[in-house]
Amino acid sequence: MNSKPLISVIIPTYNYARYICEAVDSVLASNFPSQEIEIIIVDDGSTDETVEKIKQYSDQVKYIYQENSGKAKATRVAIENSCGQYILNLDADDLFLPDKIQGVVNIFESDLNIVHVAHPALFWNVDTDTKSIEKIPSKFLGKKTSGKMLISHFYRTNTQFGGGSTFAIRSDIAKRFPIPKEVDMYIDEYVLLLALTQGDSFFLKQPLSTWRIHGGNFSQKQSAIKSKLYRSIASMQAVFNELETLGVEKDILILYQLKMLAFSLLVKEQLSEKSVSDILNLILYFSKNISHFGLDTLKIIQGYKLLNRVLPTLAITFLKKLRTSYTT
Repeated sequence: MNSKPLISVIIPTYNYARYICEAVDSVLASNFPSQEIEIIIVDDGSTDETVEKIKQYSDQVKYIYQENSGKAKATRVAIENSCGQYILNLDADDLFLPDKIQGVVNIFESDLNIVHVAHPALFWNVDTDTKSIEKIPSKFLGKKTSGKMLISHFYRTNTQFGGGSTFAIRSDIAKRFPIPKEVDMYIDEYVLLLALTQGDSFFLKQPLSTWRIHGGNFSQKQSAIKSKLYRSIASMQAVFNELETLGVEKDILILYQLKMLAFSLLVKEQLSEKSVSDILNLILYFSKNISHFGLDTLKIIQGYKLLNRVLPTLAITFLKKLRTSYTT
């Protein structure tokens, strides 16, 4: 492994021994000089055969073990230990396509103002063995976009792309800011926002990484679902706190709070815990800040499904049953 690589590929992992070698092999198979790449795996306390699987790569991989602390800390440790000029994230169950690294490097080196490079993902549903390409608005593809404008688009449409295994960032930007453990389940969104607040973004047109969709992405014991949902809310709050610290524009903070309120109501719907007080809080917040939404007001209402969120849970359940009866 080169002591001063151009590229650092970071792979946070937890109990993905069954996929980790395929992830590493996809990087090693890149159409890019291997001596210019370092691969950093941060193992977040795996209890499976991850460490045994990694041994075969010897000095091709930098392996770091930590006690189970969450993906946010694993990502931070990986970034802190990286030596490359550019950092590319790869989830342990995903794959890079051969032209990925070269394509990303070409864009970074074409314009110093570009701090984030991404592309559509190739979704691979393992269970059905079908593939599809992530839909990204064409207006963002093949061109440079202001990071702050992209953030505004995310939260005015309640969409997001450019993170996960499509994410690449300049190392000096990644190392400039703290990554608190509390951002937890929203680490991908957090590092994406960090990048976009610091400069421009560029989306390549072609998919350059494969996102593997499998049962392990979503399967949870019923007893763990409630805990995970409330962890998500806490993670969003931590991201918001960091955005405030960074001095992000007021309009973005207002939209992010709306996102948190809408998501919180969705969680409470799923847990049958939504109250009239929760509904009123959302209505009052939206009414208070409607002047910030301008011409996007209707788009925001639709994107966050606010009409659904302000309906009582019983009404939503009734409407779902009614819709099902009409479609069967």
